[in-house]
Amino acid sequence: MLKQIQAWDDKMLKKLSAKHTPALDKIMVAITTTGNYGYVWFALCIPLLLANRYRLTGLTMVFAMLITGLTGEVTIKHIVGRVRPCSREFGKDLLIKHPAHYSFPSGHTASSFAVSMVMFFMMPVLFIPVVVYAFLMGLSRMYLLVHYPTDVIAGAVLGIICGTVAVSVSPYIPFFAFVM
Repeated sequence: MLKQIQAWDDKMLKKLSAKHTPALDKIMVAITTTGNYGYVWFALCIPLLLANRYRLTGLTMVFAMLITGLTGEVTIKHIVGRVRPCSREFGKDLLIKHPAHYSFPSGHTASSFAVSMVMFFMMPVLFIPVVVYAFLMGLSRMYLLVHYPTDVIAGAVLGIICGTVAVSVSPYIPFFAFVM
């Protein structure tokens, strides 16, 4: 079964590699770069944290990214230990710096979908643009050959779960945020 999944992942990445253009290269690098360390999502959090009316949403976003990072980056990646596709031969030069850690699941995608879920429940007006950006984030990670499709799918699922958990405990977040 794992060999079949790997074969499907490889096939999808090879098809995606055939779609490279100089313009798309620049766009995908820009999108993926905004996801480094959650920059784009922390930039969205700042105005929410500063406004009393939206502070709980901002805190929930931070909490969602925290539990997503701890679950995906700190735990699952080191248990699974999957080598990134850019460490294998796919006939393309890497357009970004080679990531230091393992591949599964995609942390960029996970944090993006975690924020999407927070927006879905707490600020639905922002859900569509955020989820579209989350989708593009996952696509950029595959396009740049730093993740397999199954890494991105798992990252999206992880983000959806963690974002939903964060929203479900959001009434308690202000208490913990001010106690610590």
